Amino acid sequence: MEFKLRTDDMQAKIEQLIELKKIWMASHITEAEFPTPLSKKGLALYQSSQQKQSTELISSTPDTALNSLTIYPVDCHPLTIRYSLILSSKWQNEQEKEAVIEYLTQIMFEAGSPAQLFVGFYKGKPVTCGMIFQPDNDVALISDVHALPLANQKELINEMESFLINRVHSDNVQLAITRG
Repeated sequence: MEFKLRTDDMQAKIEQLIELKKIWMASHITEAEFPTPLSKKGLALYQSSQQKQSTELISSTPDTALNSLTIYPVDCHPLTIRYSLILSSKWQNEQEKEAVIEYLTQIMFEAGSPAQLFVGFYKGKPVTCGMIFQPDNDVALISDVHALPLANQKELINEMESFLINRVHSDNVQLAITRG
C-alpha cells in the first residue's frame, strides 16, 4: 500500500487502523462456526483487492454537493445484501463476484462495532456503498467506496466519499481514505 501522509506517527496510526479493519473484516469468516468454502474464497479475494489500494490523509471537507443520493446506514440484512452486491461489482469474473457476495453477506454488526456501512440510492435504486471504520474517537478510515458501473459512476463515488468525510470530519478526528 502506498501512503501519502505527513508524519511517521500518523502513518503508523493509519497502518494500525488498516490492520484493525483487516482483522475485523476477516473475523466474520475466521470466527464463524461453519464458514463456507465460497465465503473463504470471497475473503481471500477481498483481502487481495485491499493490497492494491492507496491511502491518504484527509485534511479538509470536500465541497461536493450532496443532492443526488439518498444514503442509509446498513442496519439490517437486506441492506447488507445491497452493500455486498454493489461492492462485488468491482470483480468482473462472475465466480469471483459470487464468492465476494457470499463473504460480504456474512458481515454481522454488534453494539459498539467499529465499522459503519452505508448504501446510497439513486432514483430509488441502490448504486453506491462505503464504510467508515472508527475503532476509537481520534482516527477514522473511509474505505470500500464503490458504485455500480453506470454512466455517472465517478460522480456517485465522489458524492459517497463526501458524505462519509462530512459524517466523520471534526477537529479532533484524523481521517484517512483508501482508494483503488
